[in-house]
Amino acid sequence: MLCSRALAIALIAAMTASPAFADDDHGPAPPISASRRAAAIAAAIFPGVLVRGAGSWIVGERRTARRLAATGALGLAGMVAGGAPIAATGSSPYTIWTGVPLVVGGTGLVVSSWLADIWVAAGGDRLAAAPRAVPPWSVDVATTWQRDAYRERALLGAAGHLELGRLGLDGGGYLDAGGASRAAETGARWRLIGPAAGAAVAGASRLVVRAALRVERDDDDRVTVATGETELAGRLDLAHLDPVIRGSFLELSVGAGLARTTYPMAHHDLDAILLAGFAWGAYLGDRGELRLFYDHRRDGLAGGLAASRAAGFLGSVGAGADVRVRGPWAVRGQLQIGNAWVTTLGVRYLGGR
Repeated sequence: MLCSRALAIALIAAMTASPAFADDDHGPAPPISASRRAAAIAAAIFPGVLVRGAGSWIVGERRTARRLAATGALGLAGMVAGGAPIAATGSSPYTIWTGVPLVVGGTGLVVSSWLADIWVAAGGDRLAAAPRAVPPWSVDVATTWQRDAYRERALLGAAGHLELGRLGLDGGGYLDAGGASRAAETGARWRLIGPAAGAAVAGASRLVVRAALRVERDDDDRVTVATGETELAGRLDLAHLDPVIRGSFLELSVGAGLARTTYPMAHHDLDAILLAGFAWGAYLGDRGELRLFYDHRRDGLAGGLAASRAAGFLGSVGAGADVRVRGPWAVRGQLQIGNAWVTTLGVRYLGGR
């Protein structure tokens, strides 16, 4: 299970070297008129949501269109391979643990290939965007607003990150402004593939394994949750899939954890947690990046989407941006939607730059 998404990344990268995708009809592109560009964007949205690569085809990027279609087909195959056993067994635990990573990873390929087609149709490669190097260390503070059907909370948070060669260390937490909720987390990452921190980078593709411990306390619910988890996470610059899609990227992750929930009267539960997620993003020049994401976990501040019969199964969706504004200073913002809306605004100092 932990390798399923890394395998998906490897399969996409491998397609770039396949003779079936030879650059046989990709010459210098003629100028594209505004009306043709608009038609391509419209086609990429629909019927491109069903016929992957429609927008790229209209702007003359036929090789790109074929590769996006193959990526979407690979994702659809993963969704079927993982979802069919889950549906057939009524969400049996024996199929959930193998099926969900395939479904989420496959959905990530399907959604990302659609968004990448819109990116190509809109001429996103003209932005000359490049990834930003990971700083050797950073500190950030943020304020978060959590709103659900039962309450609203303002949370104050802080976090720090330190890179020591291939090892990365993280720590942080948050405190409810009213004192009713608090959390602390510490974690470590090991970089398996990818550029070192602080180095000039031409690409940000990477693969890391992460482990973390977190403790959360909610006084209103009189509940304490202690969680230990591990996760494999990868990022692929989509320029490796096709040069025309440069400036955008795909992220996939999968993992597992254990959560011990303590209730009043010393009662407690021990539950397994399945972690999975995907994101499509774009680099904003050389100043930062924008991400659109899905997170399958439902034990965070956002919880899971209340989607009729899928409630309790789906995680949350969101969008976020991290942008350097001046020197070592950056700002970040994020909106995450599950059964709660969680809005975060923060300031980050990028050290060692």
